[in-house]
Amino acid sequence: MMQPSIYFVCYPDTNVPIGGVKMLYRHVDVLNKNGFSAFIVHDEEGFRCNWFENKTQIAYLTQIQLKANDFFVMPETATPQSGNLLPGLRKVIYNQGCYNTFNEYSFDKHHLETPYLSPEVVAVMVASENSWDYLKYVFPQKRLFRIHHSIDTDLFYYHPVKKKQICWMDRKMQRDAKQVINILKFRNALNGFELIPIENKPQQEVAQIFRESLMFLSFCYSEGFSLPPAEAMASGCLAVGYHGWGGKEYFLPDFSFPIESGDIIGFAHTVEKLIATYNTQPQILMEKHKKAADFIKTNYSAEQEERDIVAAWREIITLNKG
Repeated sequence: MMQPSIYFVCYPDTNVPIGGVKMLYRHVDVLNKNGFSAFIVHDEEGFRCNWFENKTQIAYLTQIQLKANDFFVMPETATPQSGNLLPGLRKVIYNQGCYNTFNEYSFDKHHLETPYLSPEVVAVMVASENSWDYLKYVFPQKRLFRIHHSIDTDLFYYHPVKKKQICWMDRKMQRDAKQVINILKFRNALNGFELIPIENKPQQEVAQIFRESLMFLSFCYSEGFSLPPAEAMASGCLAVGYHGWGGKEYFLPDFSFPIESGDIIGFAHTVEKLIATYNTQPQILMEKHKKAADFIKTNYSAEQEERDIVAAWREIITLNKG
């Protein structure tokens, strides 16, 4: 029988930086490297994401000729009816953001249609322990696979020399970010520090900001994994703020500073204390920088990601032959 192809829906066609899109591209690269046939699917002919470097294999929707043994991979935003798409074709849901699972669902208790219960959806992939727990609780009968996202340490690598610089992702929880920054500003706690909000910047530039910054402020909320804090930590940046649940597994108090979501005063107070520590005993913080970078490098390596992806797809294909 001809080898199945694996098609990953990547929607919308946009070059706005979205971490989950980058991870889909990496997933496809890993599969092709290991002898599978895999494609990112875009709607707009000729489009590919260019905000990060890639040579990923792309298929355009109008050109795809599906075979009976192919697999179609849908995102966590799959609608209740999406299990009915492409009838007869095996499907997998790659849920990178479990808190978006029910975005398109109603409050009607009698409306029980979902792709997660479709016999054609043969597996679900997740990107964190938190997402595993979430989906195992809701759909205990569905076969789950955990994929460890890798952090590209050729790009996001440890750099011990820091500027008096604080950065954050500007599209994440702007309301909270504005409060924390202004509290610190009016307390004169930011004197001598540069503030860098990161918005729509290419990966090379983001990585450089992380390497140079003392602190990354995390305002992520209800995330499946949350790449930015992990990438910042890999770059030797102190992560302070919300773990967004998906990041709880790496946002550890031994080398980062988790804050309860919505605790604005606690957030500002922690940043102010860290600034004071850096001004008087910088070595204390530099030890935490190195611990964080080492933890990310060890636990979110390209090798671990590759093992997860290859093992998952070998099992999925073996269990769903014919």
